[in-house]
Amino acid sequence: MLFQKKLDRARELQRERMGLDEEEENIEIERPPLKDEMEKGDMAAMLVSGCLTILPICLLVLLLLCGGGWLFLHLF
Repeated sequence: MLFQKKLDRARELQRERMGLDEEEENIEIERPPLKDEMEKGDMAAMLVSGCLTILPICLLVLLLLCGGGWLFLHLF
């Protein structure tokens, strides 16, 4: 890596400021599964928001491709 020494010094400084040892840094925090954190209706809300975000973009791209094909076939 190009700046490995700087990266190592920055990590060491960060460890000192947080007061962590190398052993404490490697301990993983146990988190409950995502389904336990979600409330009723969250999945439906995520699906609806995903469709409202992605579908207009997909329709616009499809319209541009169809329009480009139509122009190509009718002009040449």
